[in-house]
Amino acid sequence: MGDLLSTTSIGPRRGLLRARTAHDWYERGLALEDTAPDQAIAAYRRALLGRADLADAHNNLGRLLHDKGELKLAESHYRLALTCDREVALYWFNLGVVVEDRGRIDDAIESYQQALALDPALVDAHFNVARLYEQLGRSSHDELMLRRAIRHLADYRRLAASSASAR
Repeated sequence: MGDLLSTTSIGPRRGLLRARTAHDWYERGLALEDTAPDQAIAAYRRALLGRADLADAHNNLGRLLHDKGELKLAESHYRLALTCDREVALYWFNLGVVVEDRGRIDDAIESYQQALALDPALVDAHFNVARLYEQLGRSSHDELMLRRAIRHLADYRRLAASSASAR
């Protein structure tokens, strides 16, 4: 039996397109988010097939799924983003929002606190945690919860005012 490679001449490659990388698919997802969210979702999924460790792709996919009301799946992608990089406050914040939307207030507070530990200037996290502490404090008549709410609300107002004056 002869060697197939020695008897066949394949010649130079012509007309072949370079395959898209995971980063190409990620960039495509970014470009499509505002105009075609379903196509952006598909692009992020393709990116993650190539690189399951693209934390931003998990986070962005989670946000788009969250917007569509697919809360359980969104939470999974936020958690996968955190598995890739636990030091990004935005991932913790987004996880807090989705678990709050799923009715898990204690988990939401914990996620917002993690976000604030990484980025104490995350204005929306101060607001959300203040609102949750206020709800818990009022329903249980817990003074400590109400004080925590006041502290976070004060931080929220201070940070919001400083960012408004910086514009």
